[in-house]
Amino acid sequence: MEAEAITRLTEGLQPPAIRAILVQCLTGEVAPSVAISRLLAVEGASTVRAAIDDVTHRAATLSRASDTMVRDRVDELTQIFIEKVSELADMGDETKRRPSAGSERKPRPSGSGDRDEPRAG
Repeated sequence: MEAEAITRLTEGLQPPAIRAILVQCLTGEVAPSVAISRLLAVEGASTVRAAIDDVTHRAATLSRASDTMVRDRVDELTQIFIEKVSELADMGDETKRRPSAGSERKPRPSGSGDRDEPRAG
């Protein structure tokens, strides 16, 4: 029965690599956090988000009473994805706020004038 539920939730998902990883997660072969890392390695965050949203929507509308374990896995996957994306956004914000090592302007020493001085050669 679990395999049938997973098929209902993932049937037709594209790209196939995303579907394969989601199937592994929903069967319990890989943890949701591992699945998300793999998904993000294969596709961008927006594609992964769309696939997870699709599976979540299908779980809410197509699942049956006997599908509770699969629904729980979908819920956990969704929650971990939201947390992961939030962490990535926070890290992105932090790097935007923190100047990079080469971006700070350093004052030129006052005695280094190129003006009117012959160059040593």
